[in-house]
Amino acid sequence: MNESLSVLEIFKKSSEFLFKKGVNSHKSDAEWIVSTFLNINKLDIYLDKHFIENNSSLDHIRSAIVRRGKREPLQHILGSVDFYNCSLISDNRALIPRFETEQLVELIIQSLPSNFSGTISDFGTGSGSIIIALAKYYKHSKCFGIDRCPLALSLAKENILKNQLESRIELSEYDWTHQQYNRKNVDLLVANPPYLSEGEWVCAEPEVKDYDPKIALVASDNGKSDIDAILKIAPSVLAKSGMLAMEFGLGQSDFITEKCQDLFTDILIKKDLSGIRRFFIGKLKD
Repeated sequence: MNESLSVLEIFKKSSEFLFKKGVNSHKSDAEWIVSTFLNINKLDIYLDKHFIENNSSLDHIRSAIVRRGKREPLQHILGSVDFYNCSLISDNRALIPRFETEQLVELIIQSLPSNFSGTISDFGTGSGSIIIALAKYYKHSKCFGIDRCPLALSLAKENILKNQLESRIELSEYDWTHQQYNRKNVDLLVANPPYLSEGEWVCAEPEVKDYDPKIALVASDNGKSDIDAILKIAPSVLAKSGMLAMEFGLGQSDFITEKCQDLFTDILIKKDLSGIRRFFIGKLKD
């Protein structure tokens, strides 16, 4: 990038660089980086009315593009991510909130009344994305986020403060694979647990394998151990007719359905937008 380049030229060079580095979303990512670091709308890039002569701005863009070319996630470079009407800090302390998980939140909202005021426990809260989104929507609910990773909890705390929900959400460190969960009569237990196998993790894109914490992604027993632990704990945690809502991995729906058929009713297995069975929702039998 040279001095006095137009914004459109900067964008084209950035997009071409990312394409050569194997970034599938090279055009979109270049748009985000250029528009964010220049504080302009994406449309302004294509109107091509601006020339940038500030070396500092060019250096920031160049640095960000190089980082993305090394396959560092865009969300880490920008420092934030939008998730279901919430703005969240994003870094390598926790899994980047995925669009698929927004679908899980949407399914919960479709399943519970808008005046729901019960207790929500989020197992594996990570960045806090799910519990923050639900706390914002269900303004009279009592919300608890748990995670076994102190670093993830530190990020969740920052995001709770960022969204001004510190009086609504309580965080605690807890490992559901080894510890007993003492909270009872939970009305909604929601979880996006680790569900990748070791083999799936090895084959993952660099953005995932090199930057997302492995502990948030991979579970033993071919990706099923954490899900199994949650399913065993849920009946003792949930209130009568309490709801379990959970995201799971490819090929795990039959395993989950078999485990749940004697314990839950109104079971729904929903596909994500790619047509993959991804979400479980069920109510505890009385």
